[in-house]
Amino acid sequence: MSNNGNLRGGAGLIDVHTHLLPSWYTSRLGEQGMVTIGGRSLQEPDLQWTPERALDYKDRCGIETSILSFTDPGASIGPREFSVALARECNEYLARLKQDHPTRFGAFAVLPLPHVDEALAELEYALDTLKLDGLVLLSNYQGIYPGDERFDPLFAELSRRKLPTFIHPGLPQYDLPLPYYPWIMEFVFDTTRAAANMVLSGTMDRHPGIPIILSHGGGTLPYLSFRLKSADMIHGFNLERDVLEYLKDYYYDTTFSAATFPIATMLELVETDHILFGSDYPFGPGWLTEHSVKDLAENSRLSDADRALIHRGSAEKLFPQFGQ
Repeated sequence: MSNNGNLRGGAGLIDVHTHLLPSWYTSRLGEQGMVTIGGRSLQEPDLQWTPERALDYKDRCGIETSILSFTDPGASIGPREFSVALARECNEYLARLKQDHPTRFGAFAVLPLPHVDEALAELEYALDTLKLDGLVLLSNYQGIYPGDERFDPLFAELSRRKLPTFIHPGLPQYDLPLPYYPWIMEFVFDTTRAAANMVLSGTMDRHPGIPIILSHGGGTLPYLSFRLKSADMIHGFNLERDVLEYLKDYYYDTTFSAATFPIATMLELVETDHILFGSDYPFGPGWLTEHSVKDLAENSRLSDADRALIHRGSAEKLFPQFGQ
């Protein structure tokens, strides 16, 4: 795989959607009886994550900086005490990675939700002491979605800090109706639920100015945008703005979404300064990053300036610490 992500005098990609699965973390999940993630065994060779393997992948793919996040379940597993301890362990590990590789790794803090008081305490520590770069939230916590009023104290703090917040799908709280890996359909549906609920619940009115990044091109949100606008017109959610304005405020990553058809819906909804590059490593195979860069390069709707924004410029605005 070539270093085909390089732009602007050698500046590589900024990847906002990339994960880590250190062996100690998978052991913690195993203590709670969890042996798969997204239907995949944690023992799969491709999921045996180390910093060295991640750096090698990044070098081969032209990725300069990866903003790491723990995927579902994050620290939201087991009893309250276990979840709180796991969040602290995860965040301190992320801080060490950042310290060891300050230009190569950024980090989204993880919280022991749905325990809001404990989450607020961990957020303060992760940001003010560990100096992590933002926050990852799952699309639901035991069936409680962002936008639920129980999470209002957390969103008030995110609004106060104007903190970049990455929304990653989790498994929905129902038996999957079809026998396919949940990442194929269920993950994008659950991201859509979270994003829609944050708007329609009035959360974005009560707690404005949070830079929110949606995984996988926003799930199905761009395609369903007119339906959501119509829902407000029919039911009347007493929002302060047109629904489409909230959807344009979101940021959208390109993970599994850089191909011609999915990115076309994003480009109809938002400008390229709200589209960010994502790889989904190690769950996304190596060819995905190569294919994504190729799709972006060959898309006739994108100018070189557009590609520069998607590759890193849009991320630099949210994370100036990784700018050139």
